[in-house]
Amino acid sequence: MGDVREGGAVLRCFVAFAVLCAVLFGVTAPSFIVKRNAARMLYENLTFVRIAVESRQHIQKIEYGVKNGRELERFYNIDGILRDIQRCSSYIEGVYVIGSGDVLLYSLEQPSEVPASLQRPRELVFENENDYYIYGNSGFYDLLLPIYTDEGTAYVIIRLDGDIVYHSTSGLVRQELMRSLVISLELLGLGLIIIMIKKPKAAGICVLTFLIAIIVLSLDFGLSYTRYSGIADSATVQSVNRIAQMLQNDINTLRARGVSPDAIYDLNSWLTKSVQGIPMIHTMSINSNMQVTLTVSRAYVAQYSAGLLKSYTIIYVTLAAAIAATIIIYRTLRRKELKVES
Repeated sequence: MGDVREGGAVLRCFVAFAVLCAVLFGVTAPSFIVKRNAARMLYENLTFVRIAVESRQHIQKIEYGVKNGRELERFYNIDGILRDIQRCSSYIEGVYVIGSGDVLLYSLEQPSEVPASLQRPRELVFENENDYYIYGNSGFYDLLLPIYTDEGTAYVIIRLDGDIVYHSTSGLVRQELMRSLVISLELLGLGLIIIMIKKPKAAGICVLTFLIAIIVLSLDFGLSYTRYSGIADSATVQSVNRIAQMLQNDINTLRARGVSPDAIYDLNSWLTKSVQGIPMIHTMSINSNMQVTLTVSRAYVAQYSAGLLKSYTIIYVTLAAAIAATIIIYRTLRRKELKVES
């Protein structure tokens, strides 16, 4: 009789272990996916915006040249401008200028014809100076920026390594994965210890399992929400500071050439145009010493925390639905057992 009881206890522990593992996996897996996607979205947006803004400063040199009478099809020393664009990021694999009729005018790689994968999507609408479009697949991203000319709009296509976002987020994603696993394993061990000591029945095991799942999800969410809010803030501040430094360097270059502040035509208008449409920037100002100051948009930073909260809310609702379904199923089965016994 004792062997039967011991065997039942071992079976109960095994079932409890399997149930705990399944429920915790059902909680931690979507939690990790949410955190991974949030990290990628954050760094993807910041990275592409920064490269687009920096590249835009070099593209303006082409626009100024065309407005002053130079022809885009025979633009002297444009290779130097394309190399300046390429220096904006070590992940830039190629820079291409596409003219009217989708004709490839210039390329760092100098191909004999337009590569099949290098395409300009139709019906693009650029509302602001710093608007851009991003396209790609698992192998690359194509960042597309306009060149405004009197004859129409040409385009610069910047080809980026497809791993640019992966390399930016891989360390953070690994840390978040390890955190989720550690929390889950610790609570899994605690749950098994409680089950071995208390030896609860099926109903007690279910209650304990869902309680542990809620604790794991809450810990994971709380720690991640706090961390991601800080990361979003610091990463955005760094990107805005880099843009401010880039604009400051342009002003310093003009001053180094002997151009006085009064002689710089419509400087405030130029600066406003340079940051127009950049969502991470809230305000721009320049003082009497020609020092540029940009402030970070709190709404831009808050959207990442809000997105994380929204995604975790869906996980909580799903978990609550699973708990409700389990309760309904258990009560239904219990009523049937009572009817049979009576």
